[in-house]
Amino acid sequence: MNAASDTVLRISPNRAEVIVEREENGVIARKSITPDSLAQCLLSSRYDNECHPTGLLPEGCIAVTMTSKHTWYFLRYPELYADISYYDTEYLHFPLPRLVFGFQYLPREKKVVKSYLCVVKDERLTPDTPLFIYPFSNVHGDSSICLGNNALPAYKDPARLHTLAAYILRFPNNNDLYSSSNNQLNLEYRDLLEQLKGKEPSVYYSQVLKEKRQTLKNFMDIARR
Repeated sequence: MNAASDTVLRISPNRAEVIVEREENGVIARKSITPDSLAQCLLSSRYDNECHPTGLLPEGCIAVTMTSKHTWYFLRYPELYADISYYDTEYLHFPLPRLVFGFQYLPREKKVVKSYLCVVKDERLTPDTPLFIYPFSNVHGDSSICLGNNALPAYKDPARLHTLAAYILRFPNNNDLYSSSNNQLNLEYRDLLEQLKGKEPSVYYSQVLKEKRQTLKNFMDIARR
């Protein structure tokens, strides 16, 4: 490169000023520009043609957030029934409200390190879809799932993560993190289960669920905490 035609940037942090200096044929020209102008110049001249494929996504995936270390997958659980248990009692084909799960996945380690769960309105999902308080146990107030002593399986292929939602729903339920104030009926856990078994899932939205005053966007923002 010909040094006589180089462009030199002189940055003055004290004055928040950038001096562009260019010499050509022995003549030096200087111009003062703002740091914002320099930043815009650099950004507009950047050329990036790299592709970053996600690979096959899990069934029911509604959103993905990728960082340098982990990937968040948000999945709408496709079923409105599941086989659950409360202590030693099994409730087969038990009705559920519409659920969305969030999983923080580490691609290098091939494992899920954080799991979240929310109840959404049973409608076409948008960022403004309202949330409801999860009426059962095993979920903290911040929507994180309490795994207890249950170990999560490894997932070499994140496209299989949709099976993790069903796996978590099969965890034994007890009174940990349960509160009768989280349902409109103010019922204790076993009474609530007995009341709901055999009912249609729509009963949650008319008789059981309490609003959380949050939206699906608020839930998915956990990826940026």
